[in-house]
Amino acid sequence: MPGIPNRNVKDRNAKAGGMISRRREAKFEVVVEQGGRPNIDGVFPEEKLAMERAKYLLGLAKYSVVRVVKVNGAGKEETVFEKAYMGGGKVTTISHIETAAYCSDVLQVYSFDSRMTLLRLFRAYFDDQAVIPAEQLHRYFPLRYFEREATLFNPGMSRLATLQAPAAGVKVFDRQDQLLKMFNEVKALAQHAEDLALFDETLMRRGVTALLEEAGAKRPPEQRDRIVTHAFSTALESFRDWPAKLKAILHYHVEGDPEAERVIDELLCETVDGREPIRALIGYAPDLSSALLSLLATLRGELDDRLPHTDELLDLSNAVAGGGLTRAKGALLNRVQGGLEGSHPLTRSGPAADARALQAIVDRLAAFDGYMGGPAMASALTKRAKMAMGTDGHDLPFEETVTFLAGRLGGPAARIGYLLDLASSEFGRRRMSHLVQRVADIFGRVKSARELAPAGASLDDVREGFGKRLRGAGIPRLLADQLVAKIASIPDDERAFVPLVTGGETIDLSAPRKAAPKLVLSHGGQQHVLPNEGGQLVIGRSHDCQMRLDVASASRRHAIIDVRGEDFVLSDHSRNGTRVLAAGGEGQTLSNGESVPLKGRGEIVIGSPQAGETPARIVFEVRG
Repeated sequence: MPGIPNRNVKDRNAKAGGMISRRREAKFEVVVEQGGRPNIDGVFPEEKLAMERAKYLLGLAKYSVVRVVKVNGAGKEETVFEKAYMGGGKVTTISHIETAAYCSDVLQVYSFDSRMTLLRLFRAYFDDQAVIPAEQLHRYFPLRYFEREATLFNPGMSRLATLQAPAAGVKVFDRQDQLLKMFNEVKALAQHAEDLALFDETLMRRGVTALLEEAGAKRPPEQRDRIVTHAFSTALESFRDWPAKLKAILHYHVEGDPEAERVIDELLCETVDGREPIRALIGYAPDLSSALLSLLATLRGELDDRLPHTDELLDLSNAVAGGGLTRAKGALLNRVQGGLEGSHPLTRSGPAADARALQAIVDRLAAFDGYMGGPAMASALTKRAKMAMGTDGHDLPFEETVTFLAGRLGGPAARIGYLLDLASSEFGRRRMSHLVQRVADIFGRVKSARELAPAGASLDDVREGFGKRLRGAGIPRLLADQLVAKIASIPDDERAFVPLVTGGETIDLSAPRKAAPKLVLSHGGQQHVLPNEGGQLVIGRSHDCQMRLDVASASRRHAIIDVRGEDFVLSDHSRNGTRVLAAGGEGQTLSNGESVPLKGRGEIVIGSPQAGETPARIVFEVRG
């Protein structure tokens, strides 16, 4: 009827208008190719921003093709820019892994263990893209393109299914179907995550602690990992190289909240547990030994700020020095282990220089209960020492290699720990009889409980700790029981308050009856006494040092004094060396990595008059 609008016509017009509106809505994808494999680098709301990114990527000369694709609201794609470069072309494949975290639900994919499984399986891919799983799991377009990667996706799913099928109690093909379904669920969550924007804002404005509190208050616990990683994925979106990414994560690091620190620790571990990130972070590394020593200095919080390392690596060193961050430390140790396991020479100066470099690395890895890094590190060190310490082109025999490495350690507990770690490795099991005999010989010379640990626990705990390590290493049970029983046979008046480190836990023995020697150090009107102030004293320019020096040529963490049983060992960790003058004796100059026990009285001299400065003279005396 005239004057009455036709409702059907009105609805059709509204639908047509909505369709036209959606078609006008467009996003611009920047797509890169290597070896014919396309991947989305980023998605931008404006063509101008996408073109700027494309031109930047072309300048890297890394990709064979860079293009900008316009995608309208209906999903229609149109290439608006494309340029080819005759570089790139390497093929990325999966890495071999032996274990994989099992996920029964899609939300478990965002957990730390699952992310590390993906990181190690697709290591080359993540290195190439300069991203970590915590980021990539929330990006729909990269996930979509990743699914099309013939050398990655299908082989990766197959490997995961093979490893996880026994835990699931299903056949490999059935587990693979489950994984494919889970991957589709991850894509769907990545495409529809608008409800997580408020958590992203909380992280940006108020930090990790507030993010965790808000996630706990508003969502079930099982959603926490997804919420946290999504927030960091958003925060890291604009950081496309490893140093900038590391710095962005450290920006949120605040000590004092264990849960918040655990989140940062996990993200740092993801970031530094790879060859390419470490290479970008070190910056300055004339040879392999320099790179490994830089990582060990970072691990100990002793990185020298006068060397041309990146600022981000110095920031990581300072963060690690504050304590905690155990996963990040483990990732750094993994990279040291990886460097030792290769066959590349440690230096460019020949076998003699390689041998000296190895000794410095070995001493930096020494701990009370062996070498840091456990069985894998013990195996890597032994293999490398066989090569580096050999002569005339021949490797050092296994027995002599073990003697060399055990001899670099400070006491019976450390030597036993190294031998047990080596026996627990696949490489060491081949020479089990020799290692068992060495362990028995060292136990046979132990006269006091204080030789077996650095600080205090019950006798039962000591027996249990050593028993676990002995049996874990494959030592025959009868012999292990005999060795552990030796501890119980030590008279009560010889048992000391000494700790035994087992599996990352420290346990105690009973109090010492005899006064232990003390090291007294005096400088600038201040006095320090070891072991009253702990098992270690750090000397240097850094505000973190117990003894701070105002000497320009001193390193941030110039020298360290360690308490090893009843000995006080001074180690140099500097560029310019440390002079030790014994009372009534000759002086000795230590170079980086060298150490000497302090005896009697004397002076530790740091600084150089030739450089126009007054050296710091630290007076020391061993009493008792």
